[in-house]
Amino acid sequence: MIERRKTLLRMKIKKGELIFAKAYINEHFDRIVEWAIGDIRRCCRMNQDGTCDDKGALVGAFILWTCAIDYFGGLYTGQTSSGATKARFKGFIEKYLSRYNAESIEELRWSLQHYYSPHNFVLYHENNLEQNKYLHLKQTSKGILLHLGWAIKDLEDGVNQFCNDLRLSDNLKIKLWRYYKEQLPIAPVQVETLVTPKTFSSLATGTAIQSISASGTISPTDWMK
Repeated sequence: MIERRKTLLRMKIKKGELIFAKAYINEHFDRIVEWAIGDIRRCCRMNQDGTCDDKGALVGAFILWTCAIDYFGGLYTGQTSSGATKARFKGFIEKYLSRYNAESIEELRWSLQHYYSPHNFVLYHENNLEQNKYLHLKQTSKGILLHLGWAIKDLEDGVNQFCNDLRLSDNLKIKLWRYYKEQLPIAPVQVETLVTPKTFSSLATGTAIQSISASGTISPTDWMK
């Protein structure tokens, strides 16, 4: 207890900061996890049993997978700068995805997003996780085999472990809260709240705007109201 208190003091926690961090995690963290990983599944049309429907976006799912690792790495390390990408990948992967190589996965994110190429990987998916599962992460002459189903499962397991650690560690709560305030997460917003009354009044007679839930960001000040 004494050592834990010393660690918290070294972080220079502001008054009430831990209260807000705990409240935010309890209120929103499960939703953020579901959106971040759920979007990967939805992108490739993956069902709960690991099968994927036709016309799913395999490469798109891998792009979201690497982005999710970067994001959860930020929540874990608390490092927000663009120059800290390597530290985010290294921190989260070494802690929660230890059978992956952090440098290789960071390179995969870069190559997929900027060149639409897996470079040193071969991306594939088989509907049965048990079928040829030994091939996942196997080095071949064409590159490292990366199975989408196992990649998602490993990320889910890693994030679940992070969630457990998060609920037990005030240090992690503070890092997450501070990262959140620097890099606002996606949150549901109503389109009407983004449009001024003047804009509505200038629309042509008979124009209809459908009310939908859009993706946006919400600032800490808005959340705390």
